[in-house]
Amino acid sequence: MKTILKMLGGLLAGIAIGVLIGIGGAVVFNGVSISEAFTKVFSGGTLRLLVPVFWAALWAVVSFFLQIVIHEGGHLVAGLLTGYRFVSFRIFSLTLIRKDGRYQWRNFSLGGTGGQCLMAPPLRPLEEIDTRWYNLGGVLANVVVSTLALVLLLCFDLPDWAEIFLMTLTFFGYLLALINGIPMKLSGVNNDGYNLLFLEKTPDDKRRLCQMLEANANIQNGIQPKEMPDEMFPAEEQVNWKDGLQVNWQLMVVARLENQHRWEEAYALLQEGLAQKQHIAALFQQELTLEMVFVCLVTGRIEEARQLYTDRLRKYVKQFMKTHSSKQRIHFATTLLLDGNREEALQLLEDLKAHRTDYLLQGEVDMDIELMEHLLSVECRVESVEL
Repeated sequence: MKTILKMLGGLLAGIAIGVLIGIGGAVVFNGVSISEAFTKVFSGGTLRLLVPVFWAALWAVVSFFLQIVIHEGGHLVAGLLTGYRFVSFRIFSLTLIRKDGRYQWRNFSLGGTGGQCLMAPPLRPLEEIDTRWYNLGGVLANVVVSTLALVLLLCFDLPDWAEIFLMTLTFFGYLLALINGIPMKLSGVNNDGYNLLFLEKTPDDKRRLCQMLEANANIQNGIQPKEMPDEMFPAEEQVNWKDGLQVNWQLMVVARLENQHRWEEAYALLQEGLAQKQHIAALFQQELTLEMVFVCLVTGRIEEARQLYTDRLRKYVKQFMKTHSSKQRIHFATTLLLDGNREEALQLLEDLKAHRTDYLLQGEVDMDIELMEHLLSVECRVESVEL
């Protein structure tokens, strides 16, 4: 029901934005007054109103989608020109990857993002890697395309549908450029402008970003965290849990500790992070809590896991089970040890094995299957001791 309401809300917002852009365009480009523009839009009966509203809403949706593609394409072009290597290109949940020399489509989604272009850093010393163009590319692409659209509007006499399309394209392009270009943290996560301004000035964060990009590329290519070199995971003197980049990297560290069965170290790190959860973005809070639930179940802290695993987290897990094998692992563990349904848990494991190639992050899939099998062995040992 919530999903339907969100879709309806988005449609209504698109209609409203489309109408406002249409009225604004009539005022700016056709020289009519605001009252005349409103009169033209809202007079003449329902049918006459719905036709321009429909086209305005349609072009608003199309323009928004195109500007997301343009933004991520800007990151891709800027990255390739500065030595970065292609990893994946995602718009909403549709993801393009390159595997075995061929481009393939996968389904992958990440809460709070409409798209993402992931690349691996150049194979150079850290001080020779430039992060500025990679971060600037998306904003620059939005600005260039929006400016060209604006020039066409100002210089040519175009049909009404073309004017509406170019107006919405301009509006959303500049909007995305502002949202991503003005340095800020969105839900605790650094945007492009923030990274552009501060990464080169903070070598440790620049190192973490490059490590994260390299680790993601490795995992997509089937390498598990435990198989990555130790030098990729240097010991941190102190983690700044207010820094989204550091929190994101610590989730990778937790994955490696779990992959190596270093459960108490993983538990201690997660405990430290959750103690600072008021400073952590909601998405990262959920991810940290879910990994704590799993570690608690593996180490026999059943009641602690039960208290942590809220209905909200259950819904979050089920929402992303089809695109994230880690959520399948969490669902397996809670079904097995919190719900006591061994038969369903075993079916979840078999389903993941049968569909392992459907997932984007192949190294994560291999790790999750191994961890699920490990939890089964732990559960069997516990049952034998109780008997």
